[in-house]
Amino acid sequence: MKNLTHQSGSTPVLESGLTRSLIGALSATIATAASATMALAQTATETAAPAAEAAAPTMDKGDTAWMMVSTILVLFMILPGLALFYGGLVRTKNMLSVLMQCTMITAVVIVIWVLYGYSFAFGGGTSPYWGGLGKLFLAGVTMDSTAATFTDGVVIPEYVFICFQMTFAAITPALIVGAFAERIKFSAVIAFVVLWVTFVYFPVAHMVWDPAGLIFNMGALDFAGGTVVHINAGIAALVGAILLGKRTGLGRDLMAPH
Repeated sequence: MKNLTHQSGSTPVLESGLTRSLIGALSATIATAASATMALAQTATETAAPAAEAAAPTMDKGDTAWMMVSTILVLFMILPGLALFYGGLVRTKNMLSVLMQCTMITAVVIVIWVLYGYSFAFGGGTSPYWGGLGKLFLAGVTMDSTAATFTDGVVIPEYVFICFQMTFAAITPALIVGAFAERIKFSAVIAFVVLWVTFVYFPVAHMVWDPAGLIFNMGALDFAGGTVVHINAGIAALVGAILLGKRTGLGRDLMAPH
């Protein structure tokens, strides 16, 4: 009887020990899983950090150098290139007039570009028609600010982009001069250029070349200024020639080029 009683009394003790063993095993499993999860999270964080650094925009020295060279080339296209080209197409008495017009157009547009032209075209606004007033007098432009390129993740200094676009803004109205050379006063040319770049060129440049622009978002990719420069200037020249009418003495006086 004593043996039976002793054996029957040991059953709860065995069950209690088994329960403690199961609880201990479960706790160890949970702790191991938690440690593994924390290790994976730390590894993922360490892996994501270099990936984020790799995705940061990089400044390409080759692109920057080429943009600077291109800026100088476009400037040479205006002075002396375009000035001498148009000067050679007019009569001798109007040679200096055309040279002065091309020179002063370039100077005036450069000043306007710095004052408000760059902001109107690339001011960072969300309007599809103009860039806004955010960069009047080049506000917010620093030595560290950059401008995007057509290559993802590659940028150039914003000052280089400003100078490059400035030369295009200067040459476009200068192209129009050829349509009414010898037929318009110097003061009228300057007044026309100021109004035209403000209300025509800057909005068109924004619409075609700015990421928020209307035509840009239609899928247009103008790499050489076919729309902003040539079509834009060509239409203005055609309208100007029509409004001015025929040249005085056309068909009667000798108009041999210089």
